[in-house]
Amino acid sequence: MPFHHHYPNLVSETTQAHTRLIRDYDGANPDFDYIVIGSGMGGGMLADELADRVGAHKRILVLDIGAFIYPTHVYNLSRIPNGALAQHFNVDNFLQYETGHHYIGGKPQMAFGGRSLFWSGLIPQAQDWEMAFFPDSVRAELESRFLSLAGQRMNESVTMGNKAQALVSHFQASSLNDDFIIQETPRALHQPYLNSDTSPSEHYQFEPTGVFNTAELLVNQMGLTPGADQNGNGLFLKLNSFVEGIHHVPHNWYEVRTTHTVTGQPSRFYALKVVIAAGATESSKLIHRSDIFHELPEPIRQQVGFGLTDHPVTGESQILASSLGSIPITRRDHAKIIFYSRGHQDAHGNTRFPFNIEMNVNHEYWHLRDNDPSEHPSPDTTSKSRIDIKFSFANCLDDSNGIHSHAFDAYRPAIQFKRFAYLDDLLNARFPAVAGWQKTQGAFFDLLNTTRDRVFSEFNAVERLNGDYGGGHGQQWPFGWGTVHHACGTLRMPWKSHRLASFNHDAVVDENLKIHGSEGIYACDMSVMPISTAANPVRSLGGLALRLAGHLTQ
Repeated sequence: MPFHHHYPNLVSETTQAHTRLIRDYDGANPDFDYIVIGSGMGGGMLADELADRVGAHKRILVLDIGAFIYPTHVYNLSRIPNGALAQHFNVDNFLQYETGHHYIGGKPQMAFGGRSLFWSGLIPQAQDWEMAFFPDSVRAELESRFLSLAGQRMNESVTMGNKAQALVSHFQASSLNDDFIIQETPRALHQPYLNSDTSPSEHYQFEPTGVFNTAELLVNQMGLTPGADQNGNGLFLKLNSFVEGIHHVPHNWYEVRTTHTVTGQPSRFYALKVVIAAGATESSKLIHRSDIFHELPEPIRQQVGFGLTDHPVTGESQILASSLGSIPITRRDHAKIIFYSRGHQDAHGNTRFPFNIEMNVNHEYWHLRDNDPSEHPSPDTTSKSRIDIKFSFANCLDDSNGIHSHAFDAYRPAIQFKRFAYLDDLLNARFPAVAGWQKTQGAFFDLLNTTRDRVFSEFNAVERLNGDYGGGHGQQWPFGWGTVHHACGTLRMPWKSHRLASFNHDAVVDENLKIHGSEGIYACDMSVMPISTAANPVRSLGGLALRLAGHLTQ
């Protein structure tokens, strides 16, 4: 079935920025050493690393359905909320399952750079208790090398300044340090608020910050290419290219068939190694509509598209406060702090805190889109500072969630995804799987409220801005519908169904991310994750991409 219409909201155009900065591949040679499908966090970092390692003598092609929407990160556009941009450019690429109990709030963005274009730049690191869900060999290499290397490649921040450091030091001296590793939240960020010697300046500067994204990464890797030899070696890119399917051809090569979303022009490219990195909802659909699907073993075919999971994140609890211990906090101070769970277990062997705490101090001062305060200054209605926290939970993969894709679904299959708003499922299935414990709603809400109070009790002159977690009158319901912000698991590596289980090796990809039953098809996006970690998972995916580049070039 040829691609003859766009997904609703898909941007299909060749922009001026595109023609100035990028030459779409138009060479006569269709043969490549590596083809990467998707230019987001996984595919973009992988392609960049392959170019660094072997670009001098190998040919690498990146294909992406998206257009080049922005020449720089969208957060550099003043006064336009990121949520509004993401909503405007989301793509209606699936249908909701026909029941109110299953719903996803949000759709993916498809553009050059993928969701990294719309990403806030937070790169916390999964901790030991979360990494225990990864296969031993993967975990060892991520922890010893690749997580750190991924942070470096993402321009990991150093600090937000002296006040943020003082706040972290205070919490590290509190009882919260017994249960949580407390740090400034690492971000992927060039830092205009650092002095040339990397020491922090006193105040945050409201100006564009150049947050890491893979579109800029690949443009920088290719350089200005009009004079490049399109039939030679190096990294090449072809945007507005919808991949219709991947097919086995003689001598263990693969044919990748594409349709140009603007012109309708079909093309065919060939490689020994093909990496699918189109995202957790798109990659499994591509496999389903490819001949290679029928070559996979039956147990593997049954798992393609299923396991879809995201991590539940609570709503914010907010206060106004004037100081933390002896540290005054003014309206010009700012910090973003993460409390990583240490994964301590109770007497029954259950994880006491299967969540991280994310805390903002005066979030309007760190949020990058507020880089022109003269236009719409944040209202200063109080001399006190605003502090908010939320809880981010780890989540095991869910086999009942999935993408019901088939050959005649017009590329928009039904998707089944349990709403986080139904707490019974979280309490009776998700939390027992990831943490071991099973709590009543009352006990669960008490855990959230007690932990929140431990944090807020460190502040002085506190004014509460919202009620307890609990869902009753005047209280907060903790979770929303669910999202595809960090959707994962549809092409999973070996995984555990719960924290005490053995690894199930009937996974879609092996520990090197090669799809079982294939000779040279790999996956490198959130779909391969064996768990939805409490920490934002982009650093883990970056580490997996760098690790895969090493494997492919051995």
